[in-house]
Amino acid sequence: MARPGEGMRMGGGPGGRFGGGDRGDRGDRGDRGGEEMGGRRGFGRRKVCRFCADKAAKVDYKDQQQLKYFLTERGKIIPRRISGNCAKHQRQVATAVKRARMLAILPYTVGAM
Repeated sequence: MARPGEGMRMGGGPGGRFGGGDRGDRGDRGDRGGEEMGGRRGFGRRKVCRFCADKAAKVDYKDQQQLKYFLTERGKIIPRRISGNCAKHQRQVATAVKRARMLAILPYTVGAM
């Protein structure tokens, strides 16, 4: 039964289904430092594509040491936002890693221990 002064809410308890009560008690979400940080949430400096910075460096599926930098210890390809590659070179890295895997230069996965 609903208590006097409290409307019928879904979920039973005083906070509704997910808790929390009225929406007014969440605080102002606009004060998270948007103006002070320039509107970004990033930390540190922006990563630069190593292939764009060094024009002599080329993506090569035969260069195992270079491609290992773009793989995790489990054998997954590291995404752009972490590696800092531009879209063009990230596509080239992904293709090179897949070619190297087919030729058994790089592993698909790391063996179970």
